[in-house]
Amino acid sequence: MAGDESALPAIGASLDALTPGARAVVLVVVDGPDHELVLTTPGDANITYLHRRSTENPVTLLPDAVAGMDFAPGPVDVFVHGEAGEVRAVRKHLLSERGIDRKKASISPYWRRTMTDEEWRTIKSAWLADQANDI
Repeated sequence: MAGDESALPAIGASLDALTPGARAVVLVVVDGPDHELVLTTPGDANITYLHRRSTENPVTLLPDAVAGMDFAPGPVDVFVHGEAGEVRAVRKHLLSERGIDRKKASISPYWRRTMTDEEWRTIKSAWLADQANDI
């Protein structure tokens, strides 16, 4: 699972739904340590918070972290939600470079940097259609 603070409710619900022994790796981008939440799960989760304020380029923080991960052998389900540009970069990496099955991927851009919510809603459908061409 990967995302930013906008995805925390969905990440929390997904962690709650894990069965005992199910493994999850979670990467969450927040402003800093004071924005971290305690997340619990009946599964086995490795939760890492990435801090925007401690990096020169926060836009690449999540995509770089996902690209640097070692994946367990076997099939992988992915969950990536958050800022549109970051989600798109992670999506492209997972589907193109890692070969993740689209049917095993929940990937959703919730918001777009430099846009109001209303502006994002206006272009989101066209943006998603364009994103489909990335792969």
